[in-house]
Amino acid sequence: MRIPFFLLAAVAVLFSTASAQAQRRTKGFTVLQPQAQVELPLSGNDYLFGVLNLQHFDTDLEATPLFSGQGLRLGYEHFFNDRWSWGAVLNGQRVQGTSLYSPATYSHLLLPEVFGRHWNTLGSVNFRQRLAIGYDWPLDIAASGRFLSSLRLDVDRVFPLGSTGLALRPRLAVEPVAYLRFQREDYEAKEPFLDFSELRGEVGVRLSPRFDFTPWFSWQNSYSIALPQYNADGTVKISGGNSRYVQPTVGLDMRVTLGNTARNTERRQLPTQY
Repeated sequence: MRIPFFLLAAVAVLFSTASAQAQRRTKGFTVLQPQAQVELPLSGNDYLFGVLNLQHFDTDLEATPLFSGQGLRLGYEHFFNDRWSWGAVLNGQRVQGTSLYSPATYSHLLLPEVFGRHWNTLGSVNFRQRLAIGYDWPLDIAASGRFLSSLRLDVDRVFPLGSTGLALRPRLAVEPVAYLRFQREDYEAKEPFLDFSELRGEVGVRLSPRFDFTPWFSWQNSYSIALPQYNADGTVKISGGNSRYVQPTVGLDMRVTLGNTARNTERRQLPTQY
């Protein structure tokens, strides 16, 4: 019963992605995202974590600062057993420009979320599914928040290198994020099923039980439905319809694990993308 659960989740993601196929694709500048993490193991596999990340948008605007995006994440995860866990995360984001997770432009964004995770293994290969519900809350503009749901599927394997604790962890993850629409009024604009999606590949490098780092690359996609624009004579200037904004992102996660239980060889540690 392990594999069918993962396959059903994969089919759900593929169906969601197919329903959000875009007619127009625009590629943005590459984003650089360094990230520092601190993890504190608790009893069992439970843990607390804190993350600070910076974002560099490679634009042509001279007034843009080196890191025009900053983010802070705090979270907790509790494992019921080897397969199931739940957790809560509080995300804070400050971005000068358009948020990748929403079609609107925010200066400050708060995103609390709760999630459940399922963890399966097939031999030495790990399969995980993470289902989350959050609230996208702009703090400094007169706009209503949005409930979001996401489903992340990821697969990885740990390759130990000798007896020194050095190990490699190649991993692939895909995650669609959808706006939870309870009811759309007649006067409200039509919106795509998906707000955002990400395909991420990485290789984690564990140097010791207390320190690891992960270089990664991802294709981040923002979806929208645009209205057509016309010239003065009534001809179509820009066609409307579905559009997809693609944002290549290069990141480096650096994690420090604190506490006396960090060296516990029985503890299962998640990748740096919590």
